[in-house]
Amino acid sequence: MHNGFSRPFNRLFLLVVLFVFSVWPALAQYGAIDRHARQAPDSLSSDLPRLAVYLTQEAQNETEKARAIYTWVSGYLQYDHLAERKGQRINQNLRDILDRRRGLCMDYALLYQAICRYAGLQCEKVDGYAAPRLAEGRQVPEKADHAWNAVWADGQWRLLDVTWGEVQDESQLAYSTSYFFTPPEVFILTHLPEQPMWQLLPCPVSVEDFAQSHTMLYRQVTQQDTCWSAMDSIAATISLPPAARRLALARQSFEFNNTPYTTRQWAAALFDQAVAFDEQTEGLPYPDSANTIVRLRQQAIEYAETALDLSEPQTWQRELYAQLLLNQAIGRYQLPDGHPLSADAEATVAILETAKAQLLLLPSEGYFRGYALQQCNRLLEQLSGGN
Repeated sequence: MHNGFSRPFNRLFLLVVLFVFSVWPALAQYGAIDRHARQAPDSLSSDLPRLAVYLTQEAQNETEKARAIYTWVSGYLQYDHLAERKGQRINQNLRDILDRRRGLCMDYALLYQAICRYAGLQCEKVDGYAAPRLAEGRQVPEKADHAWNAVWADGQWRLLDVTWGEVQDESQLAYSTSYFFTPPEVFILTHLPEQPMWQLLPCPVSVEDFAQSHTMLYRQVTQQDTCWSAMDSIAATISLPPAARRLALARQSFEFNNTPYTTRQWAAALFDQAVAFDEQTEGLPYPDSANTIVRLRQQAIEYAETALDLSEPQTWQRELYAQLLLNQAIGRYQLPDGHPLSADAEATVAILETAKAQLLLLPSEGYFRGYALQQCNRLLEQLSGGN
């Protein structure tokens, strides 16, 4: 993930002078912890738990812990311009990031998050859209093009962008701050998260609002009334199980910036949740847990159907939907006589017909298609004979 604005360098001399005199006290606040972080032995980069201990051992609070990690990552990594030119991320994992000492914004954010967690800090990677230019009419792309972090420090969520490090763009110079623990009303001028909750504003701005000039946007966010609680939304989202959390994040992204990309992402998350529901049926005794199994499978089917309405599915997603339907029909058919669901043969036939229609949309040469169609037809014959 990258955006071409990984390291903004557009400076104005007057703003630099103003910045030096207005921000110097803030920089001095972290002088000791920054020096300690920069002196970390290179050998510690191969052992993140020990590195986290070293970086934070001089810290007096969580803010200084976050700052030490920020300073180390910013100094250790260089931006991967080769990967940016190729339009692809070269690093596949944290070891690649550490060994190559180069990365895109996602790599910076992932490494920062990993060290924070070893240091006992709650940290999240935030995906979104970055636009440091001051010009009005900025266009938000179809998909997120940048990544940064939010960290819980000393009782509140704070924002930072370690990729941009201490390099100052026009906005940061003008508002006398940096990219470490940037005030939300300033951070939003250049960073628009996919999920509005990570704006950390009393009332989130829209994609259209973000297209305003920095001056107009800053005036808007500093004069707005409170309309929601970002803290409540964050707490509710990050407490969810993994599949449900991915679904919540994808839905928030889709609702915030409805594009073909966010639509596909939400559909994919819906299918992931369908799989999670289906997996919950594994190991449940049948028919003792029949009602639970039928309910979970029905939830899985409904999530898959919502996904199908959103976006053209991939082959495996259509296969998954057909398999969910087939399993539901077989489960109902195998129920003992006298069970309420076993008597509703008409509903079971309808499920099988839907599954068959989906299977016929699959490539004819696929093994799953042929095997599942045989099961469908066999069960339809048995139900028909029973009537």
